[in-house]
Amino acid sequence: MSARKILEFNPAGPGLFCRHLEFLAKEQGWDLQFENHTEYSAEILETAEMAKVDFELSAMILPQLHIQPTLVRTVRSMDCFVKEDGKWYPRLYFYEALRKVLVDCARDLDIRVPAFVVGDTERARVVASVFAQIGFSEIYVVGEDKSRLAEQMEVLRRNHLGIKFHELLADELTIQSVSGSIIVNTLDVSQNKSLLSDLSYFNFLKRDGYVMDLNLMPYHNPLLEEAERAELRVLHPHLVAASLTHLWLEKLQLGASLKVEDLRESWKSFLKQISP
Repeated sequence: MSARKILEFNPAGPGLFCRHLEFLAKEQGWDLQFENHTEYSAEILETAEMAKVDFELSAMILPQLHIQPTLVRTVRSMDCFVKEDGKWYPRLYFYEALRKVLVDCARDLDIRVPAFVVGDTERARVVASVFAQIGFSEIYVVGEDKSRLAEQMEVLRRNHLGIKFHELLADELTIQSVSGSIIVNTLDVSQNKSLLSDLSYFNFLKRDGYVMDLNLMPYHNPLLEEAERAELRVLHPHLVAASLTHLWLEKLQLGASLKVEDLRESWKSFLKQISP
């Protein structure tokens, strides 16, 4: 019996999610074969069991697809292909993984005050969409590129009526007088000292606010370390990665005995192993 093939379409090469899934498969003895492609191909997709898709490819792939689930069509983003009844469907598992972490790990999150998301890419747009879905009525989207930020805001405002979305340049963050309950960062601040400094003021958060960073590397996250020093509550990126992995394993019908808590430990072990 041939191995079940997992594809990844990622211009940057093998991503951390599939690298961890391969690490886990070897550890558990699952017969999975992993293949990376820098460009999307519908023909190659036909040979696979599932496929991971980099967010950046969504804009190119989605116009080619006749069938799009409501969530994918609304957020205008996807992160995987799954096969159902012999047909391939784009899905946005990251959205559900993040939503579940916020619901399970931040049960007292105050949705009556604003939420902040940092980034001007599709990932930030997905985060903002999750905020809207769980009940926030006011959301600030912080970016460094004004034109790219405007593109994300246009999609968000059109598809989430009734939500107040505010676009905010990063260097204006420290002068905000609002007090939000959470900030989720999608940008790599480890190499951007100026942005890290602006975020680390945390003057825009309540004293019991949450700080989440979605960057799995570096393992010792500079923004979360600053948040801990400021005595804010932190949500580590491996929480979302574990939740996402759990969704994949359910679809692949693998690892029924593995709980989300087991996958969190697996991610921590993997990240420590590959950390410089």
